[in-house]
Amino acid sequence: MKKIILILTLIYSSSFYAQLITHTSVRVSDEDKADYLQLENFWSEVHEQAIADDLAQFWAVWKVVKTEETQDYPDFIIMNAWKDSTQMAKAMSNNWRDYARKVHSKMSNRNFEKNWNLARGERNSYNYERIDNTVFLGQIEKGMTIQLNAFKQTNENYESYETEFYKKWHEKGILNGSRRWWEFNRLLSSSENANKDITHVTIDIQGQELSEEEQQKLWSTVTFTDRMMWENGTTTREIVAQAQLELVDFRN
Repeated sequence: MKKIILILTLIYSSSFYAQLITHTSVRVSDEDKADYLQLENFWSEVHEQAIADDLAQFWAVWKVVKTEETQDYPDFIIMNAWKDSTQMAKAMSNNWRDYARKVHSKMSNRNFEKNWNLARGERNSYNYERIDNTVFLGQIEKGMTIQLNAFKQTNENYESYETEFYKKWHEKGILNGSRRWWEFNRLLSSSENANKDITHVTIDIQGQELSEEEQQKLWSTVTFTDRMMWENGTTTREIVAQAQLELVDFRN
């Protein structure tokens, strides 16, 4: 019965998620990181009110987990999401300084100016359209981690492989608890100094680790066709970047 309910959730819940997303990469010096985080704390209340006023659907700040491979990556990723182009247009036309002043109406002019002018870091933006996703299992909470994968499409079959083949395996992970979320986004535009190799981004949230018995059961379902699809699917894309992100703050 539990599995039947979960399958129905997969069918009916995909339309509940945002369709337009902006990722803003932020580089800040070590000495400016405290000020930058204070700036995002200032903005968190503004974003909370914006969501309540139907100007946005989701906002989050993620810290890039630095490893040997990601030392030269940005320090933070800001994610803003809108349910459709109408909502996004409302947000883009909003006077955010005046709006922020109303949200922080109890703050003195001096403190408002101080917070408004805190270190913003060096930024690049990437605007995406959500193509597909699974259902989300669990809840969003500070400190959680996700994996962001940036790809360059190498032929016209790439999106079909993601949505018609790979998604099937992601949903198997949802059903057995080893995955909590997967999304697939197509790049629409990016800022001048952004990485121009990126055409698509996926985001994965892992779930529980499967036992050896559960892993064997899963892999026993792999067919010859599946193996060929995996092999051929890898030729339709190139990995541009991969990073683990840790959630600093969010509003939804």
